[in-house]
Amino acid sequence: MTAATLEADLAALVAQASEGGITAADALAEQESLGLLGLTSLGFLRLIHAVERGYGVALDLDDDVSFMDTVASLAAHLREQGI
Repeated sequence: MTAATLEADLAALVAQASEGGITAADALAEQESLGLLGLTSLGFLRLIHAVERGYGVALDLDDDVSFMDTVASLAAHLREQGI
């Protein structure tokens, strides 16, 4: 899977997790924080669940979770895990 494909897939998951409040294009473009776009804590939980289910990974939320800030940082974190 290419980096661009992974990021596009994750951006679509952000859009779903936000129940349409955030577009995939906006999620891809955000450079600071998905929270700035309006992704709520419930939205983050939905996103975490979708990523874990869709990619067969367990996201460690006990330590630094800055990898959840942007689509790019989440994609980089997943690539580090072999996705």
